[in-house]
Amino acid sequence: MLNILSTIFGPHRAVTIYAFLRTWGLGLLGGLAMIVLVAGLYLLGDDGKHEHEAFMTVPVLSATAINGDLRNGVIASVRLPDGTATSITSTEAPVSQTVGTSACVEKRIYVDSGEARYRFKLPRFCETG
Repeated sequence: MLNILSTIFGPHRAVTIYAFLRTWGLGLLGGLAMIVLVAGLYLLGDDGKHEHEAFMTVPVLSATAINGDLRNGVIASVRLPDGTATSITSTEAPVSQTVGTSACVEKRIYVDSGEARYRFKLPRFCETG
């Protein structure tokens, strides 16, 4: 590499450039890569717009408290109305403490992808009346 730099910039400048690249080059290259990565994620990322579709009460197949305490949250497997099972996580204490043999779930549809996502809600949202 020093020979290539020497033919382009001359011998004295080549040594200076080579020393700079050896000491700071990897850090600068890593920083530049991080900037490009973050900019790409920001510009090409999904804005996350969604539409509420429904509230539904679903049976809980299994539930595990996060770190052994429901105040930290819950990870639960639920049976959806279409017969499939999915896992939902909630870290909100009031919501996670209401998950028992059944749970209130909100179904959201993301605008750009059409993908359905589910999250636990308080039981009052699922009550009809």
